[in-house]
Amino acid sequence: MLRARHLIALAVLAFGLLVARGAQAHGVLRPDQNLWTAWNLTPEVTLGTLLVAGLYMTGLWRRQYKTDRAHPWRHFSFFIGLAAIFLALQSPIDAIAERIFLVHQVQHLLLRMIGPLALFLAAPQALLIAGTPAWAQRRIVAPILTNGTVRNLFGMLTHPALVTALFIGTLYFWQIPRFHNQALLNDAMHYLMHVSMLIPGLLFFWRIFDSRPAPKGTRYGVRIMMLWVMILSNIVIGSYLAFKQVVLYSAYAELGRIWDISAQADELFGGAFIWIPSSMMGVVTVLIVVHMWGNQETKDESRRTTRLLRQGNGQNNLSITAADLYRQTARRNRVMALGYASFVIVVFTTAITIGIFSQIMGS
Repeated sequence: MLRARHLIALAVLAFGLLVARGAQAHGVLRPDQNLWTAWNLTPEVTLGTLLVAGLYMTGLWRRQYKTDRAHPWRHFSFFIGLAAIFLALQSPIDAIAERIFLVHQVQHLLLRMIGPLALFLAAPQALLIAGTPAWAQRRIVAPILTNGTVRNLFGMLTHPALVTALFIGTLYFWQIPRFHNQALLNDAMHYLMHVSMLIPGLLFFWRIFDSRPAPKGTRYGVRIMMLWVMILSNIVIGSYLAFKQVVLYSAYAELGRIWDISAQADELFGGAFIWIPSSMMGVVTVLIVVHMWGNQETKDESRRTTRLLRQGNGQNNLSITAADLYRQTARRNRVMALGYASFVIVVFTTAITIGIFSQIMGS
């Protein structure tokens, strides 16, 4: 009964605990401080992270590894995602990000892409629910899951078009110099920046890695289109920031830029980071979705084949014929995946080449 709405519980846990008000307090670097000692361990974020990890481990223990032993990589992925969000908010990355535009983009990549991507690649919803105490399921989880307003709002926010627009729009909004500078100089706006990076990231990658095929889940072709739009948006904003000739973000100088790097170089490297590593994360995600699509097509074809064979043939020929058709379907899907991968790489390489030539011609 809860399976279709597990994400709501996860969203409440992730949003309420990991981006709680403790994330509003940012680390402050003293002039003589070692960068790697600037940890900003706030109780809300630290305890929230431990609570989510504890729920996951409890759920895993209660299920006694029944269906999870075959996929240990899922557990690794979950904790990588949790660690990425924790490090983005609590480690020296947070303090350094206020002084270096490049590191700020690293922080945003952890917060809006790597963390959510790794979390939902692990499909942790069932284990988190299983790890939640019975009283909390009755008094907290169940009322949320059955609330019509929450379900309608969640359905609206996770519509593929809207969630993609939110995911991209927040990135673009916070690159506007006026708002970017204000966020660095104002704790409340900086907190809002972090929340608005994390929440759309979680919603976006839930849609991308939803294990349900259409019609309950998003069609795989739509998922790939969502990722293409995201990749192209990274290329556009990243290449612009890398190749522009003016300094946009004055707040880093006001706070005291570190590492003896010029403002122009800092913003160039930051733009290149949005452009290339962030886009490459999108390319990797496309390949994962193509793999998921191929597996789903193989399962569907195998079920159809088995049903037809059972209707028309004897059981003696069933296993051999079904196995042969399964291998043929799997081989066809691998070819399809290779084609998609090649297309992604060609387009991505072309975009980088065009950007480099544009820079050369404009210099």
